[in-house]
Amino acid sequence: MVERPFRLSIIDYLNAAPLNHGFKQGLGWNRFHLKFHYPSVCADQLRAGEVDAGLISSIEYLRIPDLRIVPGLCIASPKRVRSVVILSKVPPEQIRSLALDTSSRTSVVLGQLLLRERYGVSPETHDLGPDLAAMLEHHDAALMIGDAAMRTPKDGLYVLDLAEEWHAWTGLPFVFALWTVRADAPAFPEPGGVGPFFHRSLEQGMANLPLIVEEARRTIGWTRLELNEYLTSNISYTLGEAERESLQLFFEKAVRHGFAPELKPLQWL
Repeated sequence: MVERPFRLSIIDYLNAAPLNHGFKQGLGWNRFHLKFHYPSVCADQLRAGEVDAGLISSIEYLRIPDLRIVPGLCIASPKRVRSVVILSKVPPEQIRSLALDTSSRTSVVLGQLLLRERYGVSPETHDLGPDLAAMLEHHDAALMIGDAAMRTPKDGLYVLDLAEEWHAWTGLPFVFALWTVRADAPAFPEPGGVGPFFHRSLEQGMANLPLIVEEARRTIGWTRLELNEYLTSNISYTLGEAERESLQLFFEKAVRHGFAPELKPLQWL
């Protein structure tokens, strides 16, 4: 047995639900202590050593020292994501002020990279809560993520799907989040250590997708068909060769634009 509970910080968004499902249903219940937060808080707790592992925005891998990535798992979008968007009153190349939902730091970086490099604009940015009306009251555009972005009406606005924009630009999927573990996390005595638990949690989630979809239908308002498509087509949980290539490219651009201190190699659990 581990000396103390393995503290796990979890993103409680729909796109993370299959990854989290096993843990939430009691997988390793006597070993894990679960904490539910926004992605930004997950990263802060991981940096401070308040948790041992977390599902964090991918950009935070460059900002937090001594992390190990759980191989094979991530939250990515092969092309169109639908839950990470810039909603604008003006065409993208005319955006001068951008309100940011800072719940996810990767999306904030990606949105600014796309506007700078694809549309040639570098708008002023302001941090606001995920309320579209408030965000657009004094700004040209708003960056929204997660369940709030999925629920928000988009009529009459220019919609930039950030994963779709990235794919059109690079031909690659985009990796939004990674399971990462601190180097000083408690050791597990089983073969493979703690890593297999993360994979098992996802396996249980995908096996119970209808249950996840039904719960989301009541809170987000999309149809079962739309939600199923979102979790099986818009979102991918596989960290493969294309995803690793995309991560490296995103990291290079983020460092070049000053969003992260320096590049570092991908270190695996």
